[in-house]
Amino acid sequence: MSPPAVHKRDRQLETLSTAATAGQALLLALDRWRFPAYLGPMSYPADESGPRVHRWTYTAEADEVALVLPDGCIDILVSWSDRIGHALIGVTDLDFAPRQVKLPAGTSLIGYRLRPGATIRLDDVQFGRDDLCGLEAEIDDRVSYDQEASEIIDILGLPDSSVEWAARQQGVSERSLQRHFRKLSLPSPAFWRQLGRARRAVQALPCRAPIAEIALEYGYSDQAHMTREFVRWFGWTPAQLRQQSGAMNDLAQPGLGNW
Repeated sequence: MSPPAVHKRDRQLETLSTAATAGQALLLALDRWRFPAYLGPMSYPADESGPRVHRWTYTAEADEVALVLPDGCIDILVSWSDRIGHALIGVTDLDFAPRQVKLPAGTSLIGYRLRPGATIRLDDVQFGRDDLCGLEAEIDDRVSYDQEASEIIDILGLPDSSVEWAARQQGVSERSLQRHFRKLSLPSPAFWRQLGRARRAVQALPCRAPIAEIALEYGYSDQAHMTREFVRWFGWTPAQLRQQSGAMNDLAQPGLGNW
């Protein structure tokens, strides 16, 4: 069984759901930054239903091992610790399964979570070495966001959706839809369908409805089908997940299915 997710009472938005280890991120040395207390969406483009980027902060008060749960988002991370002596910046990958992340005590993180389906190339981001506001402006400007793909991703997460139905809604074939996602360097539509549905179904667990009813409501063939998908994506069965307050808190934060 996977270890329980770390739950801190001062968790601000998302602790480590997309935090990457130094070996998994592209890291650049920066001068020391001061981490602001502000937390929340950075901007609301007029032609979209929500922000393209959410900002979050976290500080590890002790050595930690946390369980990272897939959320369908890419994060830009800025980290600082006395052990390293300078700040680091990196871009995380999308997660396809739960994984563990270790953080030494005293590590501070500020993260910029991109909307599901949005991407960014760190090499394209230009910023001053002591200007956090400049970095935020660069991120907001350099995010690669495809409105059509975002709409398809939202459709794929609906309970009764399917890749075939989503393609038909767009007036294209499944193969054309798959090619469109590959062109954008995004995972296949099946990824967004399966993870999106699972994350939406998780939001129904606190209501205490029978798990079998939740499974049917969210388009699973039966409770066993939903259980297999939950174990695949989150490492727990639905019944076990109901008892994991830290993981449930993480899954309630902005991500695929609840941006």
